[in-house]
Amino acid sequence: MRAQRSAGESVFPGAAACSLEDRRGQRRGLVTLGNALSIALDTLWTHKLRSALTVFGIVVGIAAVVLVGAALEALREFAVTSTAREFGTDTFLIAQVASVGDLSRKQLSDKLRRNPEIFRREGEQLAARASGTTRIAPTLQAVADVRAGNRTFLAASVVGSTANLETIKQIRISRGRFFLEQENRRSMGVAVIGQDLAYELFPSEEPLGRQIRIEGRPFAVIGIQEKQGSSFGASQDRYVWIPLLAFEKIWGSRRSVRLLAQPEEPQEFAAAQDETRSALRVMRRLKPGAGDNFDILVPEAGRSFLSRLTGMISIAIAPISSVALVVAGIVVMNMMLVSVTERTREIGVRKSLGARNRDIMAQILFESTLLTVAGGGLGLLISFAGTFGLAGALSMDVGIPAAYALASLAVSTVIGVGAGLYPAYLAAHLPPVEALRAET
Repeated sequence: MRAQRSAGESVFPGAAACSLEDRRGQRRGLVTLGNALSIALDTLWTHKLRSALTVFGIVVGIAAVVLVGAALEALREFAVTSTAREFGTDTFLIAQVASVGDLSRKQLSDKLRRNPEIFRREGEQLAARASGTTRIAPTLQAVADVRAGNRTFLAASVVGSTANLETIKQIRISRGRFFLEQENRRSMGVAVIGQDLAYELFPSEEPLGRQIRIEGRPFAVIGIQEKQGSSFGASQDRYVWIPLLAFEKIWGSRRSVRLLAQPEEPQEFAAAQDETRSALRVMRRLKPGAGDNFDILVPEAGRSFLSRLTGMISIAIAPISSVALVVAGIVVMNMMLVSVTERTREIGVRKSLGARNRDIMAQILFESTLLTVAGGGLGLLISFAGTFGLAGALSMDVGIPAAYALASLAVSTVIGVGAGLYPAYLAAHLPPVEALRAET
């Protein structure tokens, strides 16, 4: 018998030779790609101005698409934060007329004719019926100038409500406190003011304990609301919160209130909404099957409206901004065709010296892809800078999601490969003899 083969010796005599040949083939392939990349970089650097102008088209296209996407994402985020700021968390609104978006004149007149006003006493009665399961805060709002000494804050938003509004709307107080329910029942002249009023009316002194005047009536400042910032250029720090009965002393009690309602337990949102709706129908003696003569608005309605709005904007804007990418791709293809035409003789020389079709194709594809990837990277950097301008214009945080950043680089790569395929095919299939005859 033959001696047992030593450990590690292959049973198949040709296996080692095949493996070595495969490794050599892979090494040659890598060297070939490296040479193609080197030639492509040298060619692009030789024609710096032409390359820069081509890259500029990709930069504009990528920046336009990414910035549009970032703005739409910011608007969708605004849909969530704005409804939370307006209603509070897990809160719904009951009013004579409550609608998302603009109503036509006919729709508004129909609602005003069908839905009677909701006065404070009816709101208090509903709050008493829902006590224990749902918090309800009747609110009234007016616009008025607020004065302190010889200073005046123009067109402040004055809101009158009950003490539980602080919990329902999650009003955060930076200094002082919110007013109490007993202060509301006694119509006391106390107020919580926003940061804009605090800075403008009391620029060099502590506002707490100071006096402001609303429509000539004095109010003591007992609290300062945390800074809210602005939304679409409108400041959210110009609010004055006062007791509802004190509000009625100024503007009267014959005004339809809005009822902000919130379940005691967040998971009972739907049940609280149904119970409150049923209680108000009973109070108004509505027959079974009859429609509601009041409106209920939930935060999802506001969010879905803004989401639909941003969706329609994206449908309109995204294709328009994408045209820039299509044009940029055409520019890259045109540049590569010009480059192939100029280097016809060079290609003939390389092919006569043994360059294969795939070597020529690799070089041309490297050139077009390098151009577009460089343009995509620069466009992405410009987009990051552009978000600061958008944030200032929209008065909100604007950022570029990672998905958009990766997509922009992927799209620019696809454009480079796609735009270079046809010129690369033409260059690779040039007959060497005809190419050598070409004039330089």
